[in-house]
Amino acid sequence: MNRLLYTITLNMVLIIACGGSTPPPAPVDMPSQPQAANPQTPMDVPNWFMMTPEPDDEYAVYATGEATSRKMNIAMQKATQQARANLGQSINAKVQSLIESMVEEAGMGENVQITEFYSETSKSVSNETLSGATVVKKYPYQMSSGGYRVYVLMGLKKAPFDNAASQAIVSKVKENQEEAMYATFKKTQVFNRLDEALDE
Repeated sequence: MNRLLYTITLNMVLIIACGGSTPPPAPVDMPSQPQAANPQTPMDVPNWFMMTPEPDDEYAVYATGEATSRKMNIAMQKATQQARANLGQSINAKVQSLIESMVEEAGMGENVQITEFYSETSKSVSNETLSGATVVKKYPYQMSSGGYRVYVLMGLKKAPFDNAASQAIVSKVKENQEEAMYATFKKTQVFNRLDEALDE
């Protein structure tokens, strides 16, 4: 009896140990054809699609897109268009963050003039840089239905974004420096850093 109890206990310990040591499946860059063509869980799609990469030394911002179509080239076009639209939203958010830093340093509150400044500047940066965005990764998968599902990762190079954002903000402030709001912005460290970056 004691021997049987010992054997059962030992087996249970081994089962628990083996189960506990099994790591969860790791996200993959390029899932298998059946998984990605008909995704059921987050593990079935490219890891960069579920978790958009953070900015790095090469790219200022990333965005993803996904689309399906009976034709692969159309699915690619649609996914790229979606990624480009998402990239535009991310650019706007980064520009807004820069302006918010300047507004915060200047000790100002939100008002109509600041909102207009943000809107005009972000639009200018988007128009200036989106044409230079590049497709970093593009994975097409054929679905069982015969159509295609495509995942796209698009990125905007760091240098073009930084230059366009600095140029748009600095130019707007200098053009209107006689106005109180812009005169205050011109005294902030954020503005000075952007201005200095253009001179480098």
